[in-house]
Amino acid sequence: MCGIAGIFRSEGVINPEDTAAVEEATLAQSHRGPDDSGIYRDSRVVLGFRRLSIIDLSPAGHQPMGNEDGTVWVIFNGEIYNYRDLRPELVARGHCFRSNSDTETLIHGYEEWGIEGLLKRLRGMFALALYDSRKACCILARDRFGIKPLYYSQPPHPAPLAFASEVKALVRGGLVSGERDREGILGFLLFGAVPAPLTSIRGVQCLPAGHYLVADRGRTSLHQYWDMNPESDSPGKDLEAELRTALQDSVSRHLVSDVPVGIFLSGGVDSAGLVALARRSSARLSTLTVVFDEKEFSEAALARRVSERFGTDHQEVRVTGDDFIRELPKVLAAMDQPTNDGVNTYFVSRAARQAGLTVVLSGLGGDEIFWGYKHYRWLATYKDPLRWLAWAPSALRKGLLGGAVAFGRLRGRENWMRLSFLEDRLSSEGLYLAVRGFFAPEQISRLLDIDSTELRAFSDKYSNPPRAGASHASAAHASDSAAAFSYLETKRYMHDQLLRDTDVFSMAHSIEVRVPYLDHSVTDIAGRLTAASKRPGLTNKPALVRAVGDELVSDIARQRKRGFTFPFASWMRKNAGPLQEEAGRAKLLDPAAVRNLWTAFGAGRLHWSRAWATVVLGTEAGC
Repeated sequence: MCGIAGIFRSEGVINPEDTAAVEEATLAQSHRGPDDSGIYRDSRVVLGFRRLSIIDLSPAGHQPMGNEDGTVWVIFNGEIYNYRDLRPELVARGHCFRSNSDTETLIHGYEEWGIEGLLKRLRGMFALALYDSRKACCILARDRFGIKPLYYSQPPHPAPLAFASEVKALVRGGLVSGERDREGILGFLLFGAVPAPLTSIRGVQCLPAGHYLVADRGRTSLHQYWDMNPESDSPGKDLEAELRTALQDSVSRHLVSDVPVGIFLSGGVDSAGLVALARRSSARLSTLTVVFDEKEFSEAALARRVSERFGTDHQEVRVTGDDFIRELPKVLAAMDQPTNDGVNTYFVSRAARQAGLTVVLSGLGGDEIFWGYKHYRWLATYKDPLRWLAWAPSALRKGLLGGAVAFGRLRGRENWMRLSFLEDRLSSEGLYLAVRGFFAPEQISRLLDIDSTELRAFSDKYSNPPRAGASHASAAHASDSAAAFSYLETKRYMHDQLLRDTDVFSMAHSIEVRVPYLDHSVTDIAGRLTAASKRPGLTNKPALVRAVGDELVSDIARQRKRGFTFPFASWMRKNAGPLQEEAGRAKLLDPAAVRNLWTAFGAGRLHWSRAWATVVLGTEAGC
């Protein structure tokens, strides 16, 4: 796991100011790679790198890494889990390896297969920049789900292409102005995280997941090489057997490391399933659980039960409200983009570092891929009424939904207020915003002083994730509403929030988090399962539970689902004064609207995450 930064000039030459800017941007990411650093420069490019050593700890794994004649260079953040499979084929074709690292596979794979041929062969999480001096081009690429981040800025020609693993690194290096982007903040209020490709900084974009960008001869082009298929197939026993094999293979590959590996363990199906699968591949496992004094939030008992069942070296780390307020400045400083979540990852990653771990496996993605959220049951239960509502006369639909919105306004229930997204038409995108949205439209209008027309245009534009000329099926064409919802949830909630938060807050402690459920060999099979085989009933995530095939995991799946959450509401109320003062500094938000939100939160009529969002936007974390 690492941090990368660079500048590429398709015209003109790299100057000392470019080098200094990349050096500063690289230094700003020291937490991402405390073990080593490097800079490469020629007339067109300067590449910077910070290394967290995971595979091949020797100096041979140093980056930037070049080929034998120095014509191709790469900087790379992530892990390639099938590099040992690709290497013999490349050696057989005459390529010479000088290290045991996965990075070198990228160089020779690009030489042999080209960029798209290489990307389609990779299994892993990655963000990379590849410079080919022979073609005078620079290529940026991200893994299929966007597990690892990559941001770039390219002002109008002939300005250079600048890129880094963090937005703040581009600002620190003076590569962008640091001015806040109002659209990015609007997206945060709408979705709970800034929707890709937007960021909260003007002129900086997020490279979309499953895409690569080519810069050459004064132009850039964006290409999509992979996308999820939201359509379901007709599964049989063979397909379930395929899933079982793919899961075991994925977890085994994710355990490969030259440094200590652990597993984040809660009391849920996802992490328990990981431990069960990992035990079959490893004789010794370390697990880690965060516990609280507030018993209703603590999953210590279930985590201990899993640990005892599989014989792990288990540690519990207690986090209190005092820890929260003491660490708050560091949490906000670590935040690269505004988010309404992620603090839990900050603390569990800090605990992992204190426990001597460098790599940790997480069950992230299990809920999205295997439909673990309760709204999948809701979508199935109310499928016919939703279909009726979609075909109902416009006046009737608006009347019904308007009444529900009025009820939400009266009771302070923003989930009811978000139903206004469905008043104009009942679409997959509108349904997603009604269920998964953050602030209700009227709340956003007050906070940013915008009208409903502007808000509607923005939501229509960014509800659908970015695509670049791919011919894959989109959520709009999915035959099942749950499948369409899952597609949007994976592209928006998982990519823009969960994966981004996990990366930023784990790397704040120099911890690499791996997510075996998001290996595309697993997700491709899971995507072919029918909706009925995945939809939660008496058992949560039944397809995953059957694939794991463990009695304890099955028992956990029959219990009430609990998310991994902190006692945030009580902690925030105890510190409401200073937190509200911080929220009052949010420059783009209407002060009166912010005060009204905090009044509602104090009265128990607003979820804590909405008040927390104003704190985030009142600090540098909001930029």
